[in-house]
Amino acid sequence: MRRRILAESEGDSALLGIGIDFGTTNSSVALYDGERVRYLCLEPVEDGEVMPTALYLSRDRQAAVGRAAIDRYTRDNTGRTVQLTAEEVGAITVTVAGTDQSVGLDDGGSITRSFEVHAWTDQDLPGRLFRSVKRWLGSASVERVRVFDAHYRIVALATPVLAAMREAIAAAGAGRGAPCVGRPIRYEGRTLDANEIAVARMTEACRHAGLGNARLFPEPIAAATSYLAGNPLREGETALAFDFGGGTLDLSVVEMRGGELALRASHGVPIGGDEIDRRIYRALVFPELGEGALVHRPVVDEWREEPFPFDRFADRLLNWALAYDLNRPELLELLVQGMREGGAAGRRLERLYSVVKGNLSYTVFQAIERAKLALSEADHSEIVVEELNLRVPISGADLDRIAEPLLYEAAEALDVVLDGAGVEPDRLSVVVRTGGSSRLRAVIRLLEARFPGRVVEHDPFTSIAAGLAIASWKEQS
Repeated sequence: MRRRILAESEGDSALLGIGIDFGTTNSSVALYDGERVRYLCLEPVEDGEVMPTALYLSRDRQAAVGRAAIDRYTRDNTGRTVQLTAEEVGAITVTVAGTDQSVGLDDGGSITRSFEVHAWTDQDLPGRLFRSVKRWLGSASVERVRVFDAHYRIVALATPVLAAMREAIAAAGAGRGAPCVGRPIRYEGRTLDANEIAVARMTEACRHAGLGNARLFPEPIAAATSYLAGNPLREGETALAFDFGGGTLDLSVVEMRGGELALRASHGVPIGGDEIDRRIYRALVFPELGEGALVHRPVVDEWREEPFPFDRFADRLLNWALAYDLNRPELLELLVQGMREGGAAGRRLERLYSVVKGNLSYTVFQAIERAKLALSEADHSEIVVEELNLRVPISGADLDRIAEPLLYEAAEALDVVLDGAGVEPDRLSVVVRTGGSSRLRAVIRLLEARFPGRVVEHDPFTSIAAGLAIASWKEQS
């Protein structure tokens, strides 16, 4: 049913369904002609049908997407010495009334003071890399992001990636179809209208990318559609789609009814592989960067041994795109003082200094991701960052322990969707497991314990695009 094609390889004039999976971590595009699914090559590499969902904006406003974006960011930033400059961003005027100092003043007893406001900026920053933009789509509090001297709407950060996929579709001669673009059951966001906000932004981004006739389609239903196209249910049978990706876990229960798939229930929670990576960083890498190290610090007129204030670094390390902000003088001075301790504490803080000055936090995340993926097939792996002389062992048991809170949420989500569908676990005919995070051994064990003998892995990185293409074809037929 599946074969890989190069974008320029053909121009098919027949009706084609188009599926666009704009994922948190990776994206893909599929075409369907009523008989078979084909995947467009989005990258000039052997596995180019899966493209990292990445955007790089250079200081001169040139954009790169996919692997080229990551390569450009790594080449331009890794190992670069960061120098922050205090930049005046405005002034704040504060008026205080009714103080002891203001009694008897002609203005009615108020004191007004003005203060200049400065921010530390990286004047030599060559470009910004954006990953997981999909996670911002439903956030009402994140409307614009400052990139150098301009402010970009979240819509503008999603558009170039979608435009690259639209260009590949047009090059394949399939530009006339009406594509289906994937969407999670529940977008991330802290407000009740997160889904509404995200759908509006995604619809606008599709329009700007030249995909104005696109329709948003639920991702877990797409995953079930692509699997069941080759493995159909009998009338009345039900299936569960379990789509665990980089940003969200999406679940749908579907039933074969009248020869068509009917949705019985859906549910989604904002957990995924990105959060697991952050928890690995915190649990296993932070101690190697100085968390918990004891250092001597001046307190009044004596030196006292106290824990190094690692909490002042933690959030920026986890938010790698803003890690350059750790080059502020007062933080670097803390590091230099800590490094003077020597011994194990000093060596660990020297490593943190190298992360900060060399802008290596994203490099650490890449190493964590590689080690995590290796544990899908092995019991032991290592988080290796050669630039830091860092080798942190990680076992399957470590990963299970770190991911346990998220797996508890996943188990609760399974209960919710099955209750909503009114289906007992033993009544499901098949559980379709897809998405990169669904390959974790703990996830597989969770599903096998609930649905023994009925769990199947289905194209973790391309199943959604395939199902979207089939849905697009059916809507046009």
